[in-house]
Amino acid sequence: MSSPNRSFDVLIAGAGPAGLASGLYLLRRRPDLAGRVVAFERARHPRFKTCAGGLIPKTMLALDELGLALEVPAVEVRYGCARTELGDVNYPGGDVLCTIVRRDEFDARLARAARAAGLEIIEECRVRDITQLGGVVRVLCDRGDFEARLVIGADGSGSRVRDAIVPRGKDTIGRALMTDLPVDAASAPEFAAGGRYRFDFTCVAAGIRGYAWSFPCMIGGRPHLNVGIYDQMPRESAADGGPKPHLLDALRRSFPELPLADIGRRPGSYKSFPIRWFDARDRFAAGNVILAGDAAGVDPLMGEGISSAFEHGKLAAEAVARYLGGDAQALDHYDATLHRAAVGRKLSKLAFAARRFYGPRRRIYFRLAMLSRSAQSIGVDWYNGARHIDELPVRALVARWARAILFGTPVR
Repeated sequence: MSSPNRSFDVLIAGAGPAGLASGLYLLRRRPDLAGRVVAFERARHPRFKTCAGGLIPKTMLALDELGLALEVPAVEVRYGCARTELGDVNYPGGDVLCTIVRRDEFDARLARAARAAGLEIIEECRVRDITQLGGVVRVLCDRGDFEARLVIGADGSGSRVRDAIVPRGKDTIGRALMTDLPVDAASAPEFAAGGRYRFDFTCVAAGIRGYAWSFPCMIGGRPHLNVGIYDQMPRESAADGGPKPHLLDALRRSFPELPLADIGRRPGSYKSFPIRWFDARDRFAAGNVILAGDAAGVDPLMGEGISSAFEHGKLAAEAVARYLGGDAQALDHYDATLHRAAVGRKLSKLAFAARRFYGPRRRIYFRLAMLSRSAQSIGVDWYNGARHIDELPVRALVARWARAILFGTPVR
């Protein structure tokens, strides 16, 4: 084999939230690795990223932990509305439920922080192939042949790194599409006082195992709506065995009041993208290669992946630091850690919820979710990871809900 162009201790495939969080957490633990850790990014920051850009409180806690201010335009959401077959659920205002950003701006801000911490980022460099031999990983990229002691695959739902270490499969790949609509903030309910996001789950009855959304956002200083739809199982037929509606048609039916008639009839009027969701049966490590972020899998219920990207990045950094410090078993243990850690347990629970809320008995589960405002508050806080409540055991959550019901104690 020819000599590599360059050699590193750690190579990170992908400079999105998972890859950059891995680098930031690692260099925070081991600042002496500055210059020995590199991330490959197939585009150039700031680059467009097809994503709704919702940062739940769990992500904001991670930014605080890393000492990073947001420093990008954002819209805070304090109210929510969910439309179901059984009626609407309006979630009252209070704490911030979500902070909506544009991913090109957010990822570029993370990249600046990572570079300042000592992470080298090689842009316009796509990973083509990976081989492992004798404890060394050889990575073939657009910019040449590189070598590293280990590789973190954080290159998204279509991960080339994952394909190299895990047999290809499409059973856990969902599909989403989205578009951005300019609006008048004075009349759009999403921009009402406190900010509001809207979800529509009525598409589940037509066979879509997911939901449609409308989020407020700012693009170039102007108010817009990010509108889209997610199907966890796009290859499955509808419950009655018939064909599913096209996602664009289902999206139009979810928000008939929005100007969506021309979406799909004009070139570039919407973006479609895959979403790989977490499956506890998967492996996330092989030899000296580990997976993080979308490459490992996101929330199966809602398709949210930014918060788990930061959590995966932290766990990956801990494993890498231990390995480089002499713990030969650290990478082998990463897979088990990703399954047993709070993020793995949470994603497994969300997979369980997706099977119920998007399954044939969905009406029962939607009805149960609508019965108690206290249960809704605890559920929303748990999903959002507010105050790290998602790290509590289930029995503690049930006890909190029971106290709220029986004694009127606050759920927060």
